[in-house]
Amino acid sequence: MTPFDFSLFRAVLLDLDGTLAQDDHALPGAADLVRRLQAMHKIVGVISNSGAGPLRVQMRLHGMAIEVDAARIYTAAAHAADHVLERFSPEKLGRRARVFNLSTLAIHDMLDGRVDWVKTGGEPCDVVAVAAPTSQHYSEDRARIALELARGGAAIVGLCSDRVFPSRRGIEFGSGALTQLLAYAANATPSYCGKPQAEFFTDFCKHLGVNTNECVLIGDNLEADIAGGLNVGISGILTLTGVSRRRDVMMVPENLRPMAIVEDLTQL
Repeated sequence: MTPFDFSLFRAVLLDLDGTLAQDDHALPGAADLVRRLQAMHKIVGVISNSGAGPLRVQMRLHGMAIEVDAARIYTAAAHAADHVLERFSPEKLGRRARVFNLSTLAIHDMLDGRVDWVKTGGEPCDVVAVAAPTSQHYSEDRARIALELARGGAAIVGLCSDRVFPSRRGIEFGSGALTQLLAYAANATPSYCGKPQAEFFTDFCKHLGVNTNECVLIGDNLEADIAGGLNVGISGILTLTGVSRRRDVMMVPENLRPMAIVEDLTQL
């Protein structure tokens, strides 16, 4: 197969799990494609709905012989931290935001020293940050504290809207599922970060110094990757190494279909 022509694009955004990697193993063609794009002087970015931070993802990729700088990696956790700092900034509140962390260690690390942490249900709270129930800061007791705080008026921010995600144990409840559970119980409307939220893509493109129409996104998920990108003007290529299958493409509107479909990254 003739390699894909990337000359129309300044930047290539690559999804992580299901596209570049499966667990801690690079998928076929992943390392070679990244090296080829970098040799072509393309801006190569990596995106993920991971609850980890960019530096952790950089280290994970390094172990697969894929070299991408942390400054060009954007995760749902990084977007959630940016969202909290912008929406609940000291300029808007007159003080630091008060946050309860029902999410990940990365959220703690990225916000520590920039927000005030809430520890009990009786404290004033501005934000409850939520990830999957497998995350490090989740427990049943902490979920009850989160519910009390949300019922008291704290905003609920989900790291992403994923219903489920795959793990070595099988399909797990995702961040979106737990966020919806908490929001329903608190009779509140949550906000979401990560893919497929438009701000996730536009904020990252702005950070990379490119316009959305100068980018092509390669991903394995028609909803989170392809449709999410297309909704803000980013072209999409679907790889069949993860969530979506070729037959799924016919089930989505034409304007949300990828420009190309490949079996794996070796075809690019």
